[in-house]
Amino acid sequence: MEETPPPLLGSNKPHLEKLTLGVTRILESSPGVTEVTIIDKAPAERHMISSWEQRNNCVLPEDLKSFYLMTNGFHMTWNVKLGEHTIPLGSMAINSISKLTQLNQSSLYSLPNAPTLADLEDDTQEGLLNPFHPSH
Repeated sequence: MEETPPPLLGSNKPHLEKLTLGVTRILESSPGVTEVTIIDKAPAERHMISSWEQRNNCVLPEDLKSFYLMTNGFHMTWNVKLGEHTIPLGSMAINSISKLTQLNQSSLYSLPNAPTLADLEDDTQEGLLNPFHPSH
């Protein structure tokens, strides 16, 4: 009798397939990739989100709030089979609301002389050449 393969992770929990943008399905169908696992966490409670917003004096976007109300973080790992050995290959994680860190607009997180969208808009309006093109 022929053995039926286990269902894809994404088909067991449709919200996980949506959350990973289909990466689980791609990994599970890739040759050599094994043991695609997702740690599905319980949803965050509304008061946890409100507390974070108050502590950080910041209002989270609605889509991020919706994410945390669906699952309080996320962790996916996968391995690859090379010959007789299974080797950990990848990991994708989104922190729980309690470990979410606000990044302020600071020079610490930006590249020196990095262009902004305003710089790009000015160049297109003035008909200038691309400032990133090597011909400059």
